[in-house]
Amino acid sequence: MGVLTRRCGAGCLTPLLMAGISLGAEPTPESPLAAAHSEYEIQSAMLYNFTKFVEWPGSALGESGESLVVGVLGDDPMAPVLAAALRDKTIYGHPIVVRRLNSGADVRSCAVLLVGASDRKEIARIVQSVGRWPVLTIGERVQFSRLGGVIAFIRDGSRIRFEINLDAAERAGLHVSSKLLRLAAVWREAPPQARN
Repeated sequence: MGVLTRRCGAGCLTPLLMAGISLGAEPTPESPLAAAHSEYEIQSAMLYNFTKFVEWPGSALGESGESLVVGVLGDDPMAPVLAAALRDKTIYGHPIVVRRLNSGADVRSCAVLLVGASDRKEIARIVQSVGRWPVLTIGERVQFSRLGGVIAFIRDGSRIRFEINLDAAERAGLHVSSKLLRLAAVWREAPPQARN
């Protein structure tokens, strides 16, 4: 049983993303594709900004100038939007490359792994395959962080929020900035007394 240790306030994403990352009005039934595309653009911007507030251990990202792989598992419709949003962007001096991965791929070659709307068993399998490798796992389901992923996007009415599983980040050797943690709902897998 885990513990939600911190919830962010109503406007918590604005300071982080400095670009009004909110869906605005509720999507209309007439434009579900446009609404989904807009949501993917928002999630892509959030994913990029998350990477600015996470530190990978030592040489996990390789030499400066080497590509940093953002893997997208399966046939996630967010992949082309993410690739367009991250084109010509860098993280800590590493140019970003977005790659689609099939479910049997070695996900440990990624610095960031986006996991689409998988079921609970598939999420558990993916998280287990990453193990303690320094991979920032990000999921599009609320349960993702509670099943061992590092960050989960959470739809809250017309907003997209996020939850961070701090224990999963620590297992992966990732250091999450306190600035990002202040804006997130933080999930701990066990109460403080059980972690000692």
